[in-house]
Amino acid sequence: MQEYSVLILKCITIYFVIILALRLMGKREVGELSIFDIVIYLVMSELLALSISQYNESILKSLVPIITLSFLQIIVSWILLKSKKARNLIDGTCIILIKDGKINQQAMRKERYNIDDLLLQLRSKGICDLDEVAFALLENNGELSVLKKENCKLRHPCPLISDGVIIHRTLKDLNVDEGWLMQQLQYQEIKDYKSVFLCLLYEDKLYIVLKTLI
Repeated sequence: MQEYSVLILKCITIYFVIILALRLMGKREVGELSIFDIVIYLVMSELLALSISQYNESILKSLVPIITLSFLQIIVSWILLKSKKARNLIDGTCIILIKDGKINQQAMRKERYNIDDLLLQLRSKGICDLDEVAFALLENNGELSVLKKENCKLRHPCPLISDGVIIHRTLKDLNVDEGWLMQQLQYQEIKDYKSVFLCLLYEDKLYIVLKTLI
């Protein structure tokens, strides 16, 4: 009887610890989880399974690493918030698989994304003609995002500047250089690109959001 009482007590304690840990780590939908988030959750679930199955072991042996992992996730999330390079390293970047109705076969091979998967995702989004597609992007979480030509006014789906960092890959895709970007910013009386939180290129203009002062 004592064994079952300890087991019930462990389950109740772990239940509330997990809720607290998830609240501390922030609200994220399952489809938005990064590789780091998934690793954290897998390790935590394994620790919980061991704690429940090992009757004689103190629950503190599981709670300490769980709390440690929770704070580690918070620290890494803060670093990712502050550093674009860290985000690219851990979360990766989106990949353009279709541009103006043309499939980027090289990108598909690199991402090991086959044509059947691509067509399945397009059909699930109501796309039956590639000419309808302005951009199809393989997002960091593995989801395919599709921008239709009739609704898309972007010349490129990825930002030119993200959180004060120039995205040179986007400039290269657009066949422009950093000098061109600086000139466009000057036209809008922006002297320092590091003050730009987001910069997108539409058909006829730049869309710019400046950083707010804290």
